[in-house]
Amino acid sequence: MLKVVLADDHKLFRDGLRKILELEPDIQVVAEAGDGEEALSMIREHLPDTVLFDINMPRMDGIQLVRELKNIKLRTALIAVSAYDDEDCLATLSAEGVLGFVLKSSGRNELLAAIHAVSREQSYVDPRVAGKLMTSFARRKNENDLLAELTPREKEILYWLAQGLSNNEVATRMVLSEKTVKNHVSHMLKKLDIRDRTQAAIMAWKAGFAQLSPDTLEQFVNSGRTVEKSGVFRSQA
Repeated sequence: MLKVVLADDHKLFRDGLRKILELEPDIQVVAEAGDGEEALSMIREHLPDTVLFDINMPRMDGIQLVRELKNIKLRTALIAVSAYDDEDCLATLSAEGVLGFVLKSSGRNELLAAIHAVSREQSYVDPRVAGKLMTSFARRKNENDLLAELTPREKEILYWLAQGLSNNEVATRMVLSEKTVKNHVSHMLKKLDIRDRTQAAIMAWKAGFAQLSPDTLEQFVNSGRTVEKSGVFRSQA
């Protein structure tokens, strides 16, 4: 019996999912949540096998929910359910370890296929989403190739810029002068062939680099490796 938690801020949609799943002999809906924080509480309480969650929820969105679950090391299969097929959002969720993606316009067969696939630790992506995910991953690969051209110090500065730190704050954190940080930023922008630090931060997030935890940052910047879509490191050829 697969225990499932439903998390979506639209009750009518949750009711519809529950009715579909209650017809399945091997699936039990153990709890529902109307927002991300309630979902986190229900997941902690019921320890489900699978969570079906909306990407856009109040109080804590789907990406934040997934990261909270990673932080507290709760092992549960995750399926993102969305009305939209935003490729960057989907790619970010995939990098965070989400295995299943279905659209709210998907049918019953796609939904059940996703639940059974992720329960076996296999991925399932609605065919209408798969193409966009592949496009996003290809773009991330190109961005990772550019990031590999940066020096370890430039990578570390880029990481902290992507977290929203100013040059002065980066200088303080890295025990450098602000002028030295500015010089590194200038060299970094030239290598990445972009105009400003905002574009650099966006690239770091799209490439999956900015999502690394501070604990793994030093390991990455000194490794000469790129970030896989799964969030692990790959040796640079």
